[in-house]
Amino acid sequence: MSRPDLPLLHRALIALPGYAEVAPTERVPLAGKGLSHGHVRVKSKRVLLRIPRARGTAEALLAHEAEMFRRAQPSDATPRLHGTLPVSAELPGGALIVDETPGASPKLPSGIAALGTALAAIHKLDLPSEAARAPIETPVDPVRDIVKTIEANLALIDKAGLEPKAAIALGQELAWAKDFQVNNEKRLAGLTRRLCVVDAHPGNFMAAPGGRAYFVDLEKCVYSLPGLDLAHAITRPALAWDPDCAAALSPADIDGYVRAWSIKIGDALTRETLSALRPFRRLVWLRTTSQFLRFRVEGTHKTLDGRYADHADKAIAAALQLATIADQRKAWG
Repeated sequence: MSRPDLPLLHRALIALPGYAEVAPTERVPLAGKGLSHGHVRVKSKRVLLRIPRARGTAEALLAHEAEMFRRAQPSDATPRLHGTLPVSAELPGGALIVDETPGASPKLPSGIAALGTALAAIHKLDLPSEAARAPIETPVDPVRDIVKTIEANLALIDKAGLEPKAAIALGQELAWAKDFQVNNEKRLAGLTRRLCVVDAHPGNFMAAPGGRAYFVDLEKCVYSLPGLDLAHAITRPALAWDPDCAAALSPADIDGYVRAWSIKIGDALTRETLSALRPFRRLVWLRTTSQFLRFRVEGTHKTLDGRYADHADKAIAAALQLATIADQRKAWG
């Protein structure tokens, strides 16, 4: 994984008001454990420089991500945005300046309930009027979009080296997902929309002192269905992804996580969300498993640093084993 150019970052940072006194020795690059961003800590300011790796229309991407942090900030469950380093010839992706959240990766399973509380704080934010939601997207049919993503990922199945029975099982799960979307389209269209983080795997949270957790990877936010976020954090492949907090959860652990979310979110949205949580868990498990299949084919995860790339290889292999897939399908009944 390419490292951030620290001298270029430093020149851009000290040009901003309030940062002129930052010394070069205060820059600390963090391990590359994410696919989309690099991070550099600025010790005296207790902030992180969050550096997008994507290029293309860099100004629009940077502004879009900054707006996600602004929208989520009233939840008090995400880092504050302090500003941006502008896109330039020297810094082609720009960077966000966000709080350095104190703490470490969550300790699971004991810390899983705090993740539910953090998600609920984000989901509890008021939904803006339709005219005020841009540039954050509001998918017309989030479930249909997930099914399309799964189908696109599984189109690569012949290149993934799966056991034949595993490939057949994933094909059957895709058929279930399509049926679920079509048969429940009207009911799902009436579910409550809120700000959702989408990529809610435990490695995207930080556990802070005092038992709180913060969601720190705001790059995919949409106005969607909170139950999809709630489901993501407790899917087996998502729980296995980050070696700093990989864990298995018992039914009691999952119950505690859902209960923590419910207490924070309130009765009405709890009842609505729990009515769809089981199929949402199945759907998000399939989305994540199919994404792992794409990673295997395209080698995307190999850009991670050292042990994170090695662990990702193992997590992907485990998720795509016939025994894992069969065991998970039994859980859905």
